[in-house]
Amino acid sequence: MSTAPIPAAAGHPGPSAPGHLLDEHGNDPNTHIPPPSLWPLLVTVGLTMMPFGVVSILGALPGWGPLGYPLFGVVLLLTGAAIFVGCLMGWCHQIIREKPISHNPAAQQRDLQYFVLLFLTGELMAFGAVFGYFYYRHAVDPNFGPPHGADFHFGGPLVAYATFVLLSSSITCEIAHHALQKHQVNLAKFMFVVTILLGVGFLGCMGFEWGEFIRRGFYPLHPSIADSSHSAFAAIFYTGTGFHGLHVAIGLVMLFMVLARLQAGHFAAHRHFAAVAASWYWHFVDIVWVLLFITVYVVG
Repeated sequence: MSTAPIPAAAGHPGPSAPGHLLDEHGNDPNTHIPPPSLWPLLVTVGLTMMPFGVVSILGALPGWGPLGYPLFGVVLLLTGAAIFVGCLMGWCHQIIREKPISHNPAAQQRDLQYFVLLFLTGELMAFGAVFGYFYYRHAVDPNFGPPHGADFHFGGPLVAYATFVLLSSSITCEIAHHALQKHQVNLAKFMFVVTILLGVGFLGCMGFEWGEFIRRGFYPLHPSIADSSHSAFAAIFYTGTGFHGLHVAIGLVMLFMVLARLQAGHFAAHRHFAAVAASWYWHFVDIVWVLLFITVYVVG
């Protein structure tokens, strides 16, 4: 049987663009449709298990069978995290494998960038919940804020240094991205390494601050801040900065993967979606930190 392409019937252009020829099955040979994938479903399963594990560990599900035991919550949390991370990597691997067989690389890169923008919009909504609660509580509770005392100072030079480090990493990341676009591979590698080191330095500063605050009794359940206003502020502080720190850690993993693939020669000047995604994600966490800094350390 002949496999020569046949034109679409009059009035029935089919899936192809005007003027394209269809094969005998009515498909456009210049269009690549990805095969069905279970990875998104499995990623969702892992992501759903994790919050149930956290709530179970906190003992908030008595009478829910196994979920009422904190040990089961630990197992559920770790299993969900393993499924989420493993399946997310499998999903990314599938995308990487499909990229070379795409008939329209420019359109594929554009679609992937739209996906990143939608993903970051969803992440912004999650941070929006933190900001929304903070400003609501700040508006209705005049005592909402950190405790005041001679032995406790909220914020300080360390936070300013950490902010400068993170903003500087955004600049080095952008330089690396532009260097990659110009095929200046060595400069791109160097700047990605600098960005990773600056990100690790930022996490180190925030970890040190957390340790100091906890040592001085600034955490929600400590008797010294039993007052509900101070305790609520401590809760939103650790939630906001901890959630942001998690995103910084994820961004560091993404940057390290980009660096590894750059070392392996996987990127071209016109085709480097992973670098674009990592760069946008890193700028996103920088912008969120500026908003978080203003909210927690200035307004708070």
